[in-house]
Amino acid sequence: MNRWIWPGSVLGVVAVATVAASLVGAQAVPETPFAATETRASVVCPGFESATATVRIAAAAAGPSLRIAKVTDPAAASDAGSYRVVDHPGAPLRVSALLPDPFGGSTSVSAEAGPDRGLSASICASASTAHWFTGADIRAAAQSEVVVANLDETSASVDLTVYGENGKMAAPRGIEVEGNSVQTISLGTLDRSSGPIAVEVSSGDGRVAAFVRQRTWMVDAPLGADWLPESTAPATDLVVPGVPSGSGERSLVVTNPGDLTATVNLGTLTTSGPGQLAGTEQVEVPPQSTRVVDLQIGLDGQPGAIVLHSTQPVAAGMWLDAGGNDARHDPAYTASTAPLPSDSLWPLALGKAATTVLQLANPGDADAMVTLILGSGTGAGTDQQVTVPAGSTLEVPLARADTNLVRVRTQATDLRGALVATATLGKVKGLTVVDLAADDSHSGEAPVVFDPHAGS
Repeated sequence: MNRWIWPGSVLGVVAVATVAASLVGAQAVPETPFAATETRASVVCPGFESATATVRIAAAAAGPSLRIAKVTDPAAASDAGSYRVVDHPGAPLRVSALLPDPFGGSTSVSAEAGPDRGLSASICASASTAHWFTGADIRAAAQSEVVVANLDETSASVDLTVYGENGKMAAPRGIEVEGNSVQTISLGTLDRSSGPIAVEVSSGDGRVAAFVRQRTWMVDAPLGADWLPESTAPATDLVVPGVPSGSGERSLVVTNPGDLTATVNLGTLTTSGPGQLAGTEQVEVPPQSTRVVDLQIGLDGQPGAIVLHSTQPVAAGMWLDAGGNDARHDPAYTASTAPLPSDSLWPLALGKAATTVLQLANPGDADAMVTLILGSGTGAGTDQQVTVPAGSTLEVPLARADTNLVRVRTQATDLRGALVATATLGKVKGLTVVDLAADDSHSGEAPVVFDPHAGS
């Protein structure tokens, strides 16, 4: 799994709502207590205090083994069954569940006004030694922060490596993040840039979870906010899912961290099949640099995914918005993702005002067979068989509900996914993309983090 102005103090949970376990589909409920020897894994869900925005964290597991706690106080974990929504969390939370069943979580934010104006969402993320964020915004009008959470008992030293338009940039290194703590690193200390950059967050002596929160301003007037999703590590073949339909910004961000120029060929996976991007079929990215390609004309309002084939390993992300003037503007982001595992679980709590579509992108040469279980509210999900044609993107609408739960099962080895959500929030055309960025928590192999509440 797998996305600020964080408060100086950590606040407790204000309200907790439990949704019936039937929401996750037909799962056997154990009748015996969990033993202390059972393996439990943890992820971090971003969260913050806001006076103007609604912040919610949704967590789900394929069995009734969820536990939720503050990152700073793992011993105070509370049992959460198989599904829980936490309103106004105030700070990032750790969510854990028993392996090998899949589990996951997401954070959603909605606001008509204020610094977090618009619609935004992020999946909860596992700890790792390295995280890539392609498309960080350090323009004069931007306020971007890296939020790092350390779930271990021991401290971790964190380095930032930054790639801009003209090469590598000076960035903070050796930042000590104490065990069981959250630390915010402002990108405002970097030299300002007219375009997006890429940031690698790495730790040589521990694992951390990391998120990037971006807010955009016009002088002192907010123009929207969202999380920049984590992208896959640089590779020669990438897929960026979650491109919404309609007008608005569609800017591809490509970063080459290597020592040789990368020649990158671009294509699309649309609902009509594979396609080309007229006038932007190829881009040259110099060593240790970032380039931006405007795809708005080439996409022509089509939803889908971008495919990249490069001569050198590159990282990729996209800047998006739903169009409109500054009063209606809401930025969104997507990034390259890894293939979905055979079984994954994705909860979402965007509220009834949001219209959400599941996008499944298939870059392979054979059709992909997928079993979906789509639950909403307190209703149990039912199995739905779909086929994603080779070289195409399939869109599946979700029910408009306070909460949604998506379970994806497939034997396809190259399928990508994203949830694209829109909502009208006052005058704002809200837009957010939740990349189904499958990490180890969805495959049942998440890093095991000490849970002092295990077995109790």
